Amino acid sequence: MTLLREVVETFIRLVKAEIAPNAVLVPPDDVFEAPKVPSLVLQGPTPIEDAARRCPAPLLLDDRDAMTFTETAHPRLYHLDFDLIATAGDAPSIIDMQEKAVRFFQAHPTLSVGDRGALNLTLLVPLGAGRRVNLSNLRQASGRCRIEDCPVYGDAVREGKLIDTRIFEFRDGVAEDAVFGPQP
Repeated sequence: MTLLREVVETFIRLVKAEIAPNAVLVPPDDVFEAPKVPSLVLQGPTPIEDAARRCPAPLLLDDRDAMTFTETAHPRLYHLDFDLIATAGDAPSIIDMQEKAVRFFQAHPTLSVGDRGALNLTLLVPLGAGRRVNLSNLRQASGRCRIEDCPVYGDAVREGKLIDTRIFEFRDGVAEDAVFGPQP
């Protein structure tokens, strides 16, 4: 499983556990219908590259015991934006959903993704502060959140051996040879 998918699935599980058990994930710009009210729809993720943090240098890992190295490109970092759309039958229920969302983002400033570490979780637009066209007789509130700097790794990997012994030969007037490294 890719890291991007693991991050999104971890986020959805956490939202279902703490805000709305019937929360659903819908692809961006997809037509959807709230299956049951009150409900929370997470529309996304919309990936946005954090281009300011792109690193052109290779990422090198060495194994000194085996005298090998592995070289890959640094991962590209993407922000994952989600539109939050809460739907309820009455105004008090939508206010309760807004409060749960605010408490959720206060309690979880980061999203822990197993042994891979944690990513920042940010509420960009609080639930209810976003503009939304409502074509139903239900109450709706919208907002936006972001999972910051999710790494996406490339597939190109180069492996090789580390240099074990270096021999320098000096010519043209210098009569010295030098050997650096383990001696046989």
